[in-house]
Amino acid sequence: MRLSNADLACLLTSAGRSSAPAASRMQRPRANRCGREVARANELGCMRTVAAYGHVRIAELSRAVWPSARYGEQVCRRTVRRLVAQGLLLERRNALGSTSLCLTRAGAAWLELRGIPARHTMDLSSVSGPTFFHRTLATRYLIERQVAGSQVAGEYHILRRELPFSIDKVARALRKLPDGLVWQRDARDDSVAVELVEQEAAPKARAEIEKALRAATLVGTALSTDGRVRLGGIVFVYDRSLNHERRLLLAADSLWGGRSLGERTMLERSVKMVAVDLREPLVWVGSTSRTMHEVRSRSA
Repeated sequence: MRLSNADLACLLTSAGRSSAPAASRMQRPRANRCGREVARANELGCMRTVAAYGHVRIAELSRAVWPSARYGEQVCRRTVRRLVAQGLLLERRNALGSTSLCLTRAGAAWLELRGIPARHTMDLSSVSGPTFFHRTLATRYLIERQVAGSQVAGEYHILRRELPFSIDKVARALRKLPDGLVWQRDARDDSVAVELVEQEAAPKARAEIEKALRAATLVGTALSTDGRVRLGGIVFVYDRSLNHERRLLLAADSLWGGRSLGERTMLERSVKMVAVDLREPLVWVGSTSRTMHEVRSRSA
């Protein structure tokens, strides 16, 4: 049978239409399955972050789970809406009048089923209390270090001693607990140096600052039975616009003024000073990290 040019064109058009849906049907399950896997991974990342820090805002949560995403906060909000609708996260009004996220009992059970120890955080007073600024700024700093490749622990885990090493010896010597911990394993010798994190929010008495600064004299203290984990230094995190830098330098003068120049230089190199740029309402813009020795040298 001979086909005209019109008939042949009609057959080719029909074949193209019938094959297109078949191709899309073959590809669609793979796309859907991939989407579900990504959504589950996002949900798990959000849940683990809230469990680790006790309470977080969208700004901190998106930075922790989507550190390099262009629209991280938008994706975060969509993910959080699903988790709140499932009863796994709870939205609470914080001290700034915005919303912070806490882990519910159902959320803790959800993580436990996935092999992740967790407790609900719905009763934390720091969400709406006077320590909210202090706790949130410390959390954001720890997340920044985590994004850079370090391991961290916030106040929530420190209070419960949920750590892979013990800081009891250092805490007894300083008579205080830090606001956070940062550590990273050295691949060359498998050693681990742990930094204590002190968040400076409200102005402190000089005696309180000196108490924290004494950590520099404890650098090298073993935090594990095998001696591989040791105290590596202390980090002070503060709002650049306030006068914390001067207070820290004056406290060091008072504490170490009678030591030799060499001793003082060694101690001040064990102290990091992280000046944070903030804008209202408690938005992290950036930070600068220098040792106390570098800060003193530049201000001289």
